[in-house]
Amino acid sequence: MRTPDVVIVGAQKAATTGLLHTLGQHPAVITPRVHEATTLHLGPADWPGWLRSYEPELERVDKDQVVLVKLATAMHFRDTLETIKALNADARVVGVLRHPVDRMLSLHRYATQQGLESRAPEEALRDDRVQRAAHWRLNTYSSGSRYASAISTIQEVFGPDQVVFVDYADASRPANLLALQGFLGLDPVLLRPVRANESREPRSGGVARATNAGLLRALGRLTVPARWRDGVRSSLQTWNASSAPPRQAVISTDFRTKLLERHSPDVDAAEDVLARSLPAWRM
Repeated sequence: MRTPDVVIVGAQKAATTGLLHTLGQHPAVITPRVHEATTLHLGPADWPGWLRSYEPELERVDKDQVVLVKLATAMHFRDTLETIKALNADARVVGVLRHPVDRMLSLHRYATQQGLESRAPEEALRDDRVQRAAHWRLNTYSSGSRYASAISTIQEVFGPDQVVFVDYADASRPANLLALQGFLGLDPVLLRPVRANESREPRSGGVARATNAGLLRALGRLTVPARWRDGVRSSLQTWNASSAPPRQAVISTDFRTKLLERHSPDVDAAEDVLARSLPAWRM
């Protein structure tokens, strides 16, 4: 049974999906069809069933190929990190971090696209809780921007040689992509950075809300096979995403300053555990 050789974790809306697709271009790398290996949240015993139901191709890959999966929120949950370690003690972890305030604004756009948020950015971020995301393990805007504890936990669960952290702003730079390939033990290949899963305005708020409605999700689990259900839902969400460029959330300078001040202790703590300064996160 193949288990993950590399797991990408990181902040929500920190371009982890894009990095998955970018590294997936390497001829020695195999990635699953789904963007998030959510089965890792459930424990090591669920991995074999997930392979059979969703990713049977991964069971047949060559032993010399690298199995790369992604579960962004894994970085915030020790039990999930320990599941990864239990599946493969030698697994490597790539953590992607992003400016705390920019990440929250991007998450607001995503939640709006998904029908999970209908409020303006300032109102939503002031309240902090994502309006209709009680089913998320991280259902506030700020929780995913507090990195220090997550970084420390990753460093405790995995050895220093198994973990690397990159900034969202640098992850797609050619030099960093070559360095990541070296970290993963891959022969260097020039990779084209891929942009994926960008948040856009929904064509229809009703369709966005329907694809995430609890009743419809429950009925789907009872009547539709998992692979078909996820495919239909993904297709609806893709259709509902406008082709227009993502619109930058607008907040006042004063409110941004307040958010920066609110997260200044988090940045201080992240600098301490990473042992490097993050001046761009203070602007």
